[in-house]
Amino acid sequence: MPNGNHFNWRYFLIPIIVTVIVAADVFTKNWIRSYPYGEVITTFSFIDIVHINNTGAAFGMFQGQALALRVIACVTLTVILAAGVFIARRYRALVTIWNVIGFSCIVGGTIGNLIDRFRFGPVTDFIDPGFFPAFNVADSGITIGAIMLAITLFRQALSTKP
Repeated sequence: MPNGNHFNWRYFLIPIIVTVIVAADVFTKNWIRSYPYGEVITTFSFIDIVHINNTGAAFGMFQGQALALRVIACVTLTVILAAGVFIARRYRALVTIWNVIGFSCIVGGTIGNLIDRFRFGPVTDFIDPGFFPAFNVADSGITIGAIMLAITLFRQALSTKP
């Protein structure tokens, strides 16, 4: 595999970034669970750090559907990984540092929330800006990664001549 055609050193970033996001997510969620549910631990400007459980999906959708959400999360993770492998093999020019970081953030965030779904059912959220649904480190990873990949697609679309 380490011949010039298949090996790309950027792939080494994937397990590192995924591990950092999952570890930070698990650590922060374990810390926040040491406080009573609903308790505001501290406030930074307009953001409360508060123990919240989300029994649904993003933005609180599909509340109480734990089994379905576990299955959907597993399928989603599988699709993300398969798409990553397919794209890396088929479109090697897209294997940039930027895209590898974005992909890794999405995978790490998905795994972080999946760990909560299997361990506890609901996902623990704790960053509550008040004007937006509460979120956690895993959600941040998914969002940052999706924005990074969206920027790549946007730039590709702009550079493509009709």
